[in-house]
Amino acid sequence: MASQQHPKRPVDLADSRLSRFLQTFGRAFRRRCPYCGGRGAFANLSTLHKRCPSCGTLFAYEDGYFLGAYAVSLVFMIFFGIALVIGLIALTSLSVLHMQILGVVIVIALPILLYPLSLLIWIALDVTIHPPGDFSQRIRR
Repeated sequence: MASQQHPKRPVDLADSRLSRFLQTFGRAFRRRCPYCGGRGAFANLSTLHKRCPSCGTLFAYEDGYFLGAYAVSLVFMIFFGIALVIGLIALTSLSVLHMQILGVVIVIALPILLYPLSLLIWIALDVTIHPPGDFSQRIRR
């Protein structure tokens, strides 16, 4: 079995926290690696690679690291759910039963569809708060 070689793309993060926030979240929303901006962070539609195929950075460097992605998804769904209810009440003439059915379908389907994005948003949030510095060099090996 051949040893895994990691491409040479460097980890490219801005120095200031605001710039790093905008940079990493922009990359996450485009489904790219928050560390280097490389493509192919996902093995398929919903499975994140263990390491970035472009820079080789380990995405989950401790057990339970992605529990924060559940929190990101939950917070998004709370705000989306509130906006949905307000929008349905204000903008439609649907019956209460139809609004409930539509709400339940959306609240069940959206977290499943958006979970891959919440993984990258969680990584981007972590990178914004805790820049890797020398640590990224240790986890790239």
